[in-house]
Amino acid sequence: MTYVENMAKNSRNEFTILTYPQVPDIPVLRALLFVLWGFLRGLRLRYDIIHAHYAMPQGFLGVLLKIARRKPLVLTVHGSDAALGKGPLSPILRWVLRRSDRIMTVSRFLQREVIALGAREGTVRVVYGGVTPKAPPGEGSSGGARIVFVGGLVRQKGVDILLEAFQEVRAAEKGAELWIVGDGRERPGLEALSKGLGLEGVRFLGHRDDLTAVFDGASVLVLPSRAEGLGLVLLEAMASGVPVVASRVGGIEEVVEDGVNGLLVEKEDPKALAQGILRLLEDGGLRERLVRNGLATARAFPWERTAREVDAVYAELLG
Repeated sequence: MTYVENMAKNSRNEFTILTYPQVPDIPVLRALLFVLWGFLRGLRLRYDIIHAHYAMPQGFLGVLLKIARRKPLVLTVHGSDAALGKGPLSPILRWVLRRSDRIMTVSRFLQREVIALGAREGTVRVVYGGVTPKAPPGEGSSGGARIVFVGGLVRQKGVDILLEAFQEVRAAEKGAELWIVGDGRERPGLEALSKGLGLEGVRFLGHRDDLTAVFDGASVLVLPSRAEGLGLVLLEAMASGVPVVASRVGGIEEVVEDGVNGLLVEKEDPKALAQGILRLLEDGGLRERLVRNGLATARAFPWERTAREVDAVYAELLG
């Protein structure tokens, strides 16, 4: 389930969720049609608060509805939307941030980012995402090591770095597999890179809803991001008893403590990433410690807490 669905499921409030209409997957057209369709529908609905997830285009639509319906606007910034502050859409992003009555960010790192982009400091607070507790972990894969990536196939996620690192991992672990779960505009280029590197054992699985099945038997979850708001998938892996290796960027350090509940490596360094993965695969004691502490970390991030903190913001706005 998505962030929004899990938050709504555990909230004491009722929600009507506006999602993208069925239109061609052309980014600009899709965004424009979403704003138009969402505005027309939002004019007819009854509600007390508007809550937009991501600043663009959802936050832009939220501001339009706020003006038209005179309702308070809550905006949650997840990470990739903050990057728009460095591009041509930065004036619109700043307008959305300043017109939002409350802004939630999924990490302290993002809180600093949105304030630097012009958000009013008193309106911004951190509300971490959550995870659903899983059954105790199994004994792992009966075959070779299985390295898993889960996320969008965009440059920010650093999958190209992981493919380069996997060359060294595969040389040391002959039966190792790399499962790449997710989709995105970079998939064709990444598949070509994998083929060009002569890699064996790489599987592009596309989007999957059954992450429990993906994590079952996984040896390690790797998140080699160039930038990251938080990296909720790290907590999801921890909750499933899968140890994690991630790059030291953005909000990742707020959930992963190097050598305690995961391993951190410098970003854009395939060799360091490969060494981190191999260290975890080869050191049983380290792996056991990371899994144990990871499970404890995941238990500190229940969806109930996320919903409770969001509900408190709603109550504050409604007096």
